[in-house]
Amino acid sequence: MAGRILNRRELRKQSDQVEQTEIGVADTAATLADSEGTAKRKSAGAKVRKPRKPKMPHRMRAMWCIYDGGMKEIALFEYNQRAEAEARLAVLLGKPKGVYFLQIVKQPMHAAEASGA
Repeated sequence: MAGRILNRRELRKQSDQVEQTEIGVADTAATLADSEGTAKRKSAGAKVRKPRKPKMPHRMRAMWCIYDGGMKEIALFEYNQRAEAEARLAVLLGKPKGVYFLQIVKQPMHAAEASGA
């Protein structure tokens, strides 16, 4: 003889309850793992960073430079030697070929010059 037929609705309710408890356990485990990860991130982000010392800009010095037509440096003169630079430029311009001009340039000072001046 055949066995008793079980009520399918009751079986469905039981399986749904089991699934709900498994999902609840998985959710709580995921929530705990997430909260631990956030706590680790917060503690890592909570470190106070030591600010960097601001870099001082390089000291620059002005110089007079004589260039040729191809922007090649021909001669460099200190800023206070403009008269000598113009005299040299006049000599170069007296030559039959070539284009020369005088321009001010700024170059970084070396550490020894910067501290001595």
